Amino acid sequence: MADPTKLQEQKLFDLFNYLIDKRVIISMQLMGTDFERLTCVTKVRRESDGPWLQIDMPEGFQAAATRFGVGALNLRFNFNGPDQLEYIFTTRGGFVKGRDLHLPFPEYVERIQRRKNFRMPTPIGTKMMFRTERGPAVLGVINISLGGIFGALVKPAAKDLQGSLLTMGQDIQHAGIVVPADSETEELIIIIHKMEVRRIEHDPERNIYRYAFEFKDILANETKKLTQAIYYFQRVFLQRR
Repeated sequence: MADPTKLQEQKLFDLFNYLIDKRVIISMQLMGTDFERLTCVTKVRRESDGPWLQIDMPEGFQAAATRFGVGALNLRFNFNGPDQLEYIFTTRGGFVKGRDLHLPFPEYVERIQRRKNFRMPTPIGTKMMFRTERGPAVLGVINISLGGIFGALVKPAAKDLQGSLLTMGQDIQHAGIVVPADSETEELIIIIHKMEVRRIEHDPERNIYRYAFEFKDILANETKKLTQAIYYFQRVFLQRR
């Protein structure tokens, strides 16, 4: 069972200053819609009417929020804290100024006593290769965490598929994740000893299959490389903001 702990008062300021200093990626959801994006806290402001949070406004937010009146915005945030536990808070009201959301300081933040693997979008060209009984397969990676990976099947090609290549609960042995080189880093290859198919999505119009895998067995040195890759993906995300 999850056991939430509420952080209040000075502990809140310490937590948000940590998010700013470390440029931690947080997930923001506009309640009442399907709008959810990644962003970051840029500043804590102390005003005469109390403290305010300044959040980098995600692309598409204003269009998604047009049906809500001023002061009626209800936002939910979650992120991994310094102890790698999940933290959740909500805000109501606020306003947009320039590229930032200015939000009332939350009364408290809940710390959930269970670990959460935070998913990060991956740069274009990141792929995962593995073998099946029907031959080699390549997945174009959409996002990844320390616990699993999600992507769209690019090989075999859609025109060659009749039904899903994989089945729910199927084990895949010895997959290789390839992170392409760029101006900052060399190509990185991460080996997953064993993973399991946990979700299958099908786009019938384009006959595209997307798969979510849970990592079941990965060596310590490969976990270290995966962790480094996720930190790199965070830097890439922030540089593109």
